[in-house]
Formats: sequence, C-alpha cells, structure tokens
Amino acid sequence: MTTPITWHELITGDVDAAVGFYTELLGLELETADTGDFRYHMLRKDGRTHSGFVKQELEGVPSHWYPYVLVADVDASAEKAKALGAQVYHGPVDVPGTLRFAALGDPQQASFGLMQWGQEPPTGLFVWDELHATDVRAAAGFYGELLGWTTAPFVEGYEMFNAAETNFGGLMQERSGSPVAFWLTYFGVEDTDGVAAKAMELGAGVIVPPESMEEIGRYAVLTDPTGAAFGIHQST
Repeated sequence: MTTPITWHELITGDVDAAVGFYTELLGLELETADTGDFRYHMLRKDGRTHSGFVKQELEGVPSHWYPYVLVADVDASAEKAKALGAQVYHGPVDVPGTLRFAALGDPQQASFGLMQWGQEPPTGLFVWDELHATDVRAAAGFYGELLGWTTAPFVEGYEMFNAAETNFGGLMQERSGSPVAFWLTYFGVEDTDGVAAKAMELGAGVIVPPESMEEIGRYAVLTDPTGAAFGIHQST
C-alpha cells in the first residue's frame, strides 16, 4: 500500500514569495493552472505535480502546510468528519475532469484535506507528515474513526500513524505553545545540512537545527520566509 497522503498545500499570505523560495531551495519546476479567474501554482518533480499554493485570505491565520488524504468518497468522509467534530472550510467541490476535494480543520483545528481522484499519490518530494496535537489521544481517536488509521509507539513521546501496514506519519504532543494543533510536512533531501544552510540564505528561520536520529536519518525543522513551518529529511 502506498501512503494515504496524496497532495500537499501551502496556505500563505504571499504566494509569490513562497513559490520563489521552494523552487529555488529544492530545484523544482513550477506548473501553473490558469482559468482566467484563478491561478494555481504547483511544485513539479519527476514529471508530476506534488503540491499547490493558495493565498490566505483570512486575517490572523498564519501560513502553513497541510496534507490531503486520499479517500473513496469525499462527500461521505466530509460528513463523517463533521459528525466527529471537524469543520469543513471549503468544498466538497470538483476540479472538472480531474478530482473532488474538501479542506477541513480537525477538532483541534489542524488543517487537512480530503481528495478523491483516480491517481496514485506522487512520491519523491514529500516523505513524512507529522501531527502536533494539543490532545494526542483525542487526535488518534479522530483519525482512527474517520480514516481507519492506527498508532503505534516509536520513541518516548512519539507515535507512528499507520494505514494498514504502512507507516506514513507521526503523532506527538504540541510543545511550542500553539493553541491549536498543526501538521508538519517534511521534504526529502539528499543533504540536510546543505539545504538548511541554503534555506537560511534565502530567508528561512530555524526551529530545529540539523540533527541525526539513529536508523532514521538527519533532519531539520525550518520556517519559510512567509512563516510556514516545514521539515527536511535525509534518509540514512
């Protein structure tokens, strides 16, 4: 089974700045869908698009990345999510001839999306998604009930999210003092230290400087110039 995470989106107050930062930092191509009324920029790697950028229109909401989960029926899943305490921010709505999606906030206000489309999730750019929850057990229960995910202990204070036999994400207690939960997404890189240094040259901030974890690899957590947190990970 492949990862249930099928797309990522950055909600940001400055789309142009974010696009410039990530394309230069990671050496990615940019693809733009333009309907005349709406332009949607997407990061492209290995012949496939992997993520998009959306302008944040709501005052006081910080820039942030969040994942979309592949589901068989967006409408039914969105209704179930609402019954479990989530909010539906946008949709369900169709992208004509392509897919159907909805954007939600879980009961702890972490943004996530639901997506229904006939493609395998793109791989090779995003490698991990980590939920920083204000209530770990409640979060595990919500995603378990909604999507069938299970959790398993990994190290003290950190659990793995599993879909069937696939480990695809993490779950931990939010420790930064944020009043709401959030998803932290990780890009796969070949040189964590080099990418972190380049990110700082491009205006990034540092939350966790590069460090290694045995059998996992080397990682860092940064903020882009628009304030969105993201991780980078180099496998062992």
